[in-house]
Amino acid sequence: MAGRTERRQPLGGRHRLLLAALTTALALLANARGAAGKANEGVVNFCKCTCGQNTTVIELTRFALEHLPHASEPVDVDTLVPGNMCMNCTRSLCGVAEPGLCDGAAADDEIVPLCFQRDSLQDEVIVTGFLLLVVALLVWAAVRNHARPVVERLWTQYGYARVPPPPANAGGRRTAPVVAG
Repeated sequence: MAGRTERRQPLGGRHRLLLAALTTALALLANARGAAGKANEGVVNFCKCTCGQNTTVIELTRFALEHLPHASEPVDVDTLVPGNMCMNCTRSLCGVAEPGLCDGAAADDEIVPLCFQRDSLQDEVIVTGFLLLVVALLVWAAVRNHARPVVERLWTQYGYARVPPPPANAGGRRTAPVVAG
């Protein structure tokens, strides 16, 4: 239809909400991608030291290790592994940083060090994925009534037709086909 022109309607309230939701989703995605590029910047490692029921958490930064409040001896930060701070989370660090950690614990309890990160890339991916899912559900709720006629039109335009349901029997129930065996 060459001579046909379509008039565009101004954006209604739902369409504006949809546009705002899509813009927000794109901004969140761009922010997440920017954060993923800086995966190791600003990530703080911690060393959790456990002995029996006693637990302490040590921040694995140079400043925090130089200023440990309960340390039996100063920690030489020049001997630390610089690239991967989790390599410094050892039994000896736990013993120096918190000398009374095993006080009151059973005699056979050992110090168990565990390194973990706060604000890691995994946390950001989970939160960003959740936010995108919520935005996608909001968008679907806004457009689902408008999407059905469009999908139906596209199906009929390209020659796909709905398969009619099987006929009902006299009781009003559909019956399964009988397979001769």
